[in-house]
Parts: sequence; C-alpha cells; structure tokens
Amino acid sequence: MKKYLVKYLLEFIVIITGISISFYIEKQNAIQYKEELKEESLKKLKSNLHKELEGLHFDYNVHSTAKKYSDVLYEKGLELYKKNKDSLGFYLSFLKDAGTVFVENDEEYSALLNSGLIELIENRKLVTLLQGKYSDQTWYRKNNDLLIEMYLRDESFNKFFESKNRRKHKNIIGYWTSYRDDMRYLNDVEINKISQSGLAHSLYASLMKRAINQDSLIIKEIDIELNK
Repeated sequence: MKKYLVKYLLEFIVIITGISISFYIEKQNAIQYKEELKEESLKKLKSNLHKELEGLHFDYNVHSTAKKYSDVLYEKGLELYKKNKDSLGFYLSFLKDAGTVFVENDEEYSALLNSGLIELIENRKLVTLLQGKYSDQTWYRKNNDLLIEMYLRDESFNKFFESKNRRKHKNIIGYWTSYRDDMRYLNDVEINKISQSGLAHSLYASLMKRAINQDSLIIKEIDIELNK
C-alpha cells in the first residue's frame, strides 16, 4: 500500500510540475509577446517623431522669421516706405500670411496607453516625457488656432500690396513683392497691429521650440529603452 501511495504521489508531483512549467512557459511567452509589441510601437513612435520634427522645424522658422520681419517693419518701416517699397511690401506680406497648421499625432501614444503596453516601459523618464508631450499638444493647437483667428484671417492689409510678381520664400509662392506706390504709409493703429502680430508669432515660435526639444528628448529616451 505504501508502495502505491509513493507512486501516486510522485505521479501527482510530476503532473503538477508539468502543469506549472506549462503555465510558466505560456506566461513568459505572453510577456515576451507584449515586450515585442511594446518595442514595435516605440519604433513606430520614434519614426513618427522624426517626421514630426521636420514639420516643427519648418513651423519654427516661419514664425521666428515673422517675428524678425515684424521688428524690421516696426523699426525701419517708414525708411523702407521712402526708399524701398519692394522690401516693405514683402516683409508686410510675409508677416500677414505667415501661418502654419499644428497637427496632433498621438496615434502610437494612444495605442501604447490603451493597450496597457506603456506599463511595460521601464524607463519612467520616457513615460513622463510622453505624458507631458501629449498633454501640451492641446495647448499648442489652441495657440495655433488663436493665431490664425486673430491675424491670418485679417484682410485689412491687402489694399497695400501689388498683386503681381509674387516672390517665393522657403519655396512657397504667395508673397507680394511691393507696397503700392499710391498708398499712404501705415498709421499708428496698423503699426501697433504689426507689433502685436510679431509678439504672437514670437510666442508661437517659442512653443514650437519647446515641442522640438520635447521630441528630441523623447527620441533619446526611446533609444535608451530599446537598447536595454
């Protein structure tokens, strides 16, 4: 009887051990699969960020140039009106039409978040940076919408331009090359509007610079996570 008891006990232990090993292997495979999904998602996110950086650099250049031209108009506008209406028209036209569209792209971040894969990211600095970036995107978009609403839909300066011989800037056609000879110079209200527009462009350029820094830091931390 004792002999059979030992035999059955050993068989039971073997069965339990086999089941435990099977569950362990299955669990490890599931973890490995999720790790692979996480890494694939981070690689896609990194690729998207590189593409996004190209657009952010373009946006930054447009708005920082608009700010620079605003300063030129504010400080030397009257001199240009007397001596160089061509440049006066170009600077004013560029400032009036210097607009970009901020596009939110949170597809991969949402996938990480909704799938729970973000919890597998060991680099908590990366998680914090991601949370900050996609929280700030709403702020960037609202500032972009405000800039468009306040300045880019304002047609009050159109009467000052010659609508021929449009000049390219950054390979974009759309800027007039001259200030109309039969038009008076800008009044104080218009000069102040130019100054205010320049300040708005300066603020938005600083936001784009912030977004560039965010993306660059996230790419760096993604590399750290992927190389662990």
